[in-house]
Amino acid sequence: MARRHLLGTLLLACLAIVPARAETPERYEQVYLTQEQALRVAIPDADRVTPRTYAPSVEERKQIARRLGRRIDEPDYVFHEGTREGQTIGYAVVLEEIGKYYPITFIVGLKPDGEVREVAVMVYRERRGDAVRRGRFLNQFDGKTSADPLMVNRDITHLTGATVSSWSIAAGVKKAAVLFETLVKR
Repeated sequence: MARRHLLGTLLLACLAIVPARAETPERYEQVYLTQEQALRVAIPDADRVTPRTYAPSVEERKQIARRLGRRIDEPDYVFHEGTREGQTIGYAVVLEEIGKYYPITFIVGLKPDGEVREVAVMVYRERRGDAVRRGRFLNQFDGKTSADPLMVNRDITHLTGATVSSWSIAAGVKKAAVLFETLVKR
């Protein structure tokens, strides 16, 4: 009987020192732009925007993964081609990258040569870190290409209080540039 009591006491003591499992914070969602609004921001001068779906081959997936340093999971990507008077003036792709807990939805606008024209956050789903939607952060991507590192602490400065979100957006812009070069510009 004393042995059971001792085991029970030890078990309770162990439970008392084991930290509780961290709970994922309650989901919060702020929509800043609809897809239609985002396309107007990413390709502002287009008189026509046409979605085009690109499904990377196995070899293209390997090539993209090598360049990004991570695999891609989506089966295909939709690049919106913006034209004006029949001439292609730009492209845009909507992507999602995981922030601290939840995905951040954003659009990346690219010039026909693959240079980043515009980045805009469409939906942010966490209570903290939404400063990444402001120009002070997003303007750093203007003019960058897939040849640039597009990495925090290399050519992108993160925002204090939004460090994870800064890394996520930077990784997503790099992904957009590499996808464009591999799938669209080829």
